[in-house]
Amino acid sequence: MQQKVRQETTRFKDRVLILGEDVEQGAVKEIIKAIYDINLDDEEKDAVYKDYERPPIHLILNTFGGSVYDGLGLIGAIELSSTPVIVTCLGSAMSMGLFVLAAGHYRRAHHLSTIMYHQISLMSSDKIEGFKNDLIEAQRLENMCEDLLIKRTKLTKDDLKGYKTRKSDWFMNAQEALKWGIIDEIIGSPLISKEHAKKEEKKKVKGK
Repeated sequence: MQQKVRQETTRFKDRVLILGEDVEQGAVKEIIKAIYDINLDDEEKDAVYKDYERPPIHLILNTFGGSVYDGLGLIGAIELSSTPVIVTCLGSAMSMGLFVLAAGHYRRAHHLSTIMYHQISLMSSDKIEGFKNDLIEAQRLENMCEDLLIKRTKLTKDDLKGYKTRKSDWFMNAQEALKWGIIDEIIGSPLISKEHAKKEEKKKVKGK
């Protein structure tokens, strides 16, 4: 049994998954499978090792967005993962990418990253009745995505309403994303590193 666990572990030794393209079925399928397989591997280790602590899965995001359905599928896999999933934005997390970022168990963004929220797009070439049905479905999906943001961040319905009314994109940098609770940490900033070093130095002085 222990040998089997060791063999399984080597497949995901670094536990780093990358979504560096559109949120679509092909890319998302591979990430969902990897999250599922890592969890199975960790379940085996839980059974074998008494004090086993699950190393986190790292999901790296750099995406302009894509399919709402596929994005919600990935979010579902993250939410169901007993192994912690740390989501890090390197570059951009726009449109559906924003919701994937917000769903992480712990969320980070590089200080040069761009995050963007906008209303869900309605794609329809159908006749009037078909268009009405598409509109109802788009509203259902938008409500689901909004509920996710409101639960996982400091954003409210009123905060989002203004951008939807104006039909405009809401671009924000890492500092704004941190303020709104979309992320938990900014990484890579020299200024933040200096501030952290000063705080640590103060702690050392107080400890003497």
